[in-house]
Amino acid sequence: MLTADTRDEALQAFYAEAERQWLHPHWLREGGSCEPRADVRPWLWDWERLRACMLTAAEVMPVGDEGAERRAMTMTNPSLKGRPATTRTLVSAIQLVYPGERAPSHRHTNAALRFIIEGDGAYTIVDGQPISMDPGDFVITPSWSWHGHTHEGAGPMLWLDVLDAPLIGAMDWRFYEEWSAAKDLQPAAAPRDAVLRRYGAGGLLPTVGRQPGVPYSPLFSYKWAPTREALAKLTADDADPFDGRGLYYTNPCTGGPVMPTIDASIHLLPAGQRTLAHRQTTNTIYHVAEGSGYSVLDGVRFDWRRGDTFCVPNWCWHEHAAGPDSDAVLFAASDAPVLQALGVYREQAYAPHDGHQPISGTFDPTSTR
Repeated sequence: MLTADTRDEALQAFYAEAERQWLHPHWLREGGSCEPRADVRPWLWDWERLRACMLTAAEVMPVGDEGAERRAMTMTNPSLKGRPATTRTLVSAIQLVYPGERAPSHRHTNAALRFIIEGDGAYTIVDGQPISMDPGDFVITPSWSWHGHTHEGAGPMLWLDVLDAPLIGAMDWRFYEEWSAAKDLQPAAAPRDAVLRRYGAGGLLPTVGRQPGVPYSPLFSYKWAPTREALAKLTADDADPFDGRGLYYTNPCTGGPVMPTIDASIHLLPAGQRTLAHRQTTNTIYHVAEGSGYSVLDGVRFDWRRGDTFCVPNWCWHEHAAGPDSDAVLFAASDAPVLQALGVYREQAYAPHDGHQPISGTFDPTSTR
């Protein structure tokens, strides 16, 4: 029978032996939190500064043999301590292509989407399908799909990129491959925007090839004009109290998300309207497609206008408001499909103060400098 003294001695000997066998007693673990740490901060990137930075980048970094494959600037969240990421699972960037430049085709396990901000005359080729790129268009590059870009118009072409690279990197699932050693653009295997004629008929699908056998949308491109028209047709009866009047971009073959790891939606906030606050286990990146307004993120006011991009990390309280003079439109990309597939999605409404957070301050981008 062990005494108090001998028991303590035996216990210490047991711990030492367990350590030698690379075992750790579960009862010695630190106390776990009852909810997510939420230690990644929301952040905002101002379009005026972003655009100026990209134009300067174009002066010092060419695209092609003498420069970079892609002229893009990653939006790095300061609270991620130097990691090239915007949230834990998603990263956003701005990409610029000038007339005559070609970003050669490659593929990788990272899934990507693009929201076109400025310019005309550029197109991307995704798995042999040439896709035009006009302001407001939403374009996807699914995991392991060949993709490259070129610009045949005039003036700079700029768009927002969102990728699941932090998630894929954290899980060590990264693969990458060039289309050719010569770093060429993949040849087009169909006329420009053929996927729109095949899959973009408002819910109608061709009888041939209805199930493409891939886990992502075969449409690849969602044009701005019909998207904005559909958004304008929504009424107050269609409004979500937390996200306004919104539409999901969907896979026309399944009705599900456009890609297995990234969901996308578009939201209309009528002039002067403020949504209620809530928080979710998703990480979301917002881009201001139209108008101006503000969001209250964990009690801090973030003022935004067209072209700005901001992130709402996991378990961050958030609500949005359009300015008093005009409607606002927000494009959103999130990792919701991952959480829903794993059964760990959770959402909570903000109960106090009639559903609105008290505002404790205004976002200051120099606060970590």
